[in-house]
Amino acid sequence: MPSRLPDRLPWGSLRARLALWNTLVVLAITVATLLAARVAARATLYHDADQELRGGAREVALALRDLFPDMEAIVAEMRRKAASHDERGWFTQLLTEDGAKIWTSEHCPHAVTAFPPSKLDRVENVVQVGPYRYVRLRIALPDRPAFHVRVGTYTTGLDQRLATLVKVLTAVGGVLCVLTPLAGWWLAVRATRPVADILTTADRLDPRRLGDRLPVRGTGDELDHLAATINGLLDDVAAHVDRQQQFVADAAHELRGPLAAMQSAVEVALSHDRAAAEYRESLTEVLEEARYLSKLANSLLLLAETNADATPLAAGRVDLVSLGRQAVAMFAAAGEERGIAVRWTGSDAGAAVRGDASQLRQVIGNLLDNAIRFTPAGGSVEVAVAAVATDVTLTVTDTGCGIAPHHMPRLFDRFYKIDAARTRTAAGRSGGLGLPICKAIVERHGGTISIASRDGQGSVVTVRLPAFVAQATGTRASTRPPSRERLPSRSAS
Repeated sequence: MPSRLPDRLPWGSLRARLALWNTLVVLAITVATLLAARVAARATLYHDADQELRGGAREVALALRDLFPDMEAIVAEMRRKAASHDERGWFTQLLTEDGAKIWTSEHCPHAVTAFPPSKLDRVENVVQVGPYRYVRLRIALPDRPAFHVRVGTYTTGLDQRLATLVKVLTAVGGVLCVLTPLAGWWLAVRATRPVADILTTADRLDPRRLGDRLPVRGTGDELDHLAATINGLLDDVAAHVDRQQQFVADAAHELRGPLAAMQSAVEVALSHDRAAAEYRESLTEVLEEARYLSKLANSLLLLAETNADATPLAAGRVDLVSLGRQAVAMFAAAGEERGIAVRWTGSDAGAAVRGDASQLRQVIGNLLDNAIRFTPAGGSVEVAVAAVATDVTLTVTDTGCGIAPHHMPRLFDRFYKIDAARTRTAAGRSGGLGLPICKAIVERHGGTISIASRDGQGSVVTVRLPAFVAQATGTRASTRPPSRERLPSRSAS
């Protein structure tokens, strides 16, 4: 069987797309993380520097409060403070209220000293002037003149530390840019390997080997669920093919008997000259077999059409009580000929369902025909219809020979016959399609059919259908949707 898979997986394959999307997502997250880390690092560095500058300004303010008016002691304190932070590039400036310089540290830049003080300077106000950053503080003491103090630093050191961090982050990002596609491809390969196994196994599937199944790893994930679902579908297909093969074999077997009988009758009639009565007898046998074949063919066609929904389901209101009483009146004469009482035991109150009257009539007719055929003389067949909650039930009860328990599971199999010899000799011949036709029609109407029986004690067939419910307009009705369940390939008579 030629492979349906391409020799190479294109770049547009699921594996390639997963790898690409994994790479793009990881790279996007990495870039965003690196940018966020840079912003956070810069904010942290400048925040820590500002806190230190604020602390220095507070120390100068305390010195002014404690040492004023000894300006030499105040300047000495400020000189000591500036010297202790000289390696960090700190600078300090003390000004009077009108901007006169009292003391300026050695490293204080001109851009800062040229900036005049303002009475609007608030406590610990941070100012950025070019590459310099300082805290300006106006100190107003009771009954004393106001002073302005500035404590600052060069931001070049901060920027250098930030640049070093950015280089490290960039190197990390470069490594991730190299590793991410490889990791993405590895993850894609690992993630799609079960899919590849499923595709390989599916490619090897052959209609002649209906036992092949997809591997289930037992992880319980979506791929296992997919494999189990496909395996279930393959099981259904295998069962369907098996049923179809069995159906063809059963149909061929069922058709072979009448054809052989017809051929034999014609060959005997043509073997030598015979009297007109003998020819008439042979033709009668051929006609009987032809009628049986015609009935069997019609049953097969009806069953196929019902299963495939080939005929539209009529949506009319059907009085099941009326259909049941008509069927009892029709079959009463046939029952009387065999000494069987066929009677109506249900209520006369109407019990309506939604559906096709002709198909439902055929269901009742098939059930009555079966009941009469397998009920001995002196027995009885009773038909009843009753409304139960939102359903309508039809029951056909007979006092016939009953059904053994081991036959019950296969009663609705096509061509299944409980006793072929008894079926052939009972009143009329059965092709084994009566009950499957009934089941197909009932399920198409959204109902169910069941049989309760005990060997030698008769049987009760129960058909349950949704009741007709009129809508507010009075012109339409609603029932639960009809069942779409497929029928088995073989059914009982």
